[in-house]
Amino acid sequence: MTVTTAIPCCVAEAEHVTADIRVLKIAPKDGAVFDWRAGQYASFEFNGRDPRDFSIANISAAGLIELHVRRSGSGGVTDAICDEVSIGDAVAVDGPFGAAYFREQHEGPIVAIAGGTGLAPMKSIVESALAANFNKDIHLYFGVRNESEIYLERYFIGLSREYPNFRFVTVVSDMNDHSGRRRGMVGDAVAADFQLLYGHQVYLAGPPIMVDACRRMLKLKSVPSHDIFTDVSVDVDNLPEA
Repeated sequence: MTVTTAIPCCVAEAEHVTADIRVLKIAPKDGAVFDWRAGQYASFEFNGRDPRDFSIANISAAGLIELHVRRSGSGGVTDAICDEVSIGDAVAVDGPFGAAYFREQHEGPIVAIAGGTGLAPMKSIVESALAANFNKDIHLYFGVRNESEIYLERYFIGLSREYPNFRFVTVVSDMNDHSGRRRGMVGDAVAADFQLLYGHQVYLAGPPIMVDACRRMLKLKSVPSHDIFTDVSVDVDNLPEA
C-alpha cells in the first residue's frame, strides 16, 4: 500500500479553525490517486519546503486529504504552512505510513485519545468506524490546554447525536477553565470513566508526554500492548500533556 513516488497535489481548501490551527484539504492532480488507511500519516512537501509528516484527518473515500496543522511559533515549516500557503499551491505527497491504523476486524469497543492536533488521526478512525457500521461503543477523548485550542467540537457533538454508540468528551487541563467542560488531564478522564479497559482497542495521538502517560494508565487498566496503537513519530504538538 505504500507509495514510493511522491504524488503531485495542490491545496484545494484552507481554513483557520483557531488562532494557531489551520485545516487544509489537499487534492491529487492529473488524475492521481492517493489511498490510505484511517489513522495513517504521510509526508507533505509544500512549495518545495522541507517535507513534514502529518496525520491524515479523514477517510480515503472522501477524495481530498485533510490535514490539521498547528503553528509552532518558531518560524519553521508549520508556521509557513499556517501563514503563507494558499489555495492552488503545489504539494508533493509521499506515503502512506504508520501502523496505528483502524483495525476493523477487532471485536472490542474503541477508545480514541487525542491531544491537540492529535485529533486528526482520531477523526479519521472515528469516521472510518462509523462508515463501516461498527456496532461497538466508540469513545473519543479530546485533550487541550485551554478553551482557545478547541476545534471541531460541534462536528463531533453532531456525530454523537447521529450515532448512539459514539461518545465525545473534551477535557481541558487548565483548572481555571469555567466553560463547563471536563477539567484535568485527558488520560485521567479516561481512567475515571472506566474501571477496566481489557478487550478495548485503544488509539493514541498527541504530545509524546501525553501518549506516555496514557500508556501507563492503560497498562493499569489491563489493556495489553497489542491493543494500543500509536505512531509517536508523527508531527503533532510538542506541548505539555493536555
